[in-house]
Amino acid sequence: MAVKETILKALSSWPQRLVADDMGVGVPAPLANPSFLELVEQARQDWLAAKSYFESVSEPDLVDHAIYLVEAAETKYMYLLRKARNGANLGTTS
Repeated sequence: MAVKETILKALSSWPQRLVADDMGVGVPAPLANPSFLELVEQARQDWLAAKSYFESVSEPDLVDHAIYLVEAAETKYMYLLRKARNGANLGTTS
């Protein structure tokens, strides 16, 4: 039960973070601020937690929900990795 609670806690702040990221709030320039690396790591942890959640559910509605969470987390993580690469290569915020 502790695993599900941990996963749900990690996933609970996604809506606020996704909206903030879409609006450009809370996403510092890549590598200009050490907290950007923390943001990338948190996105990776969220993605791993979503994958773990997917593997733990069996009810059809929850499977659909888990698939959505995995896809959303993976999309965000890949986005942040691209920003990190662009910032590392160019030294700018692309």
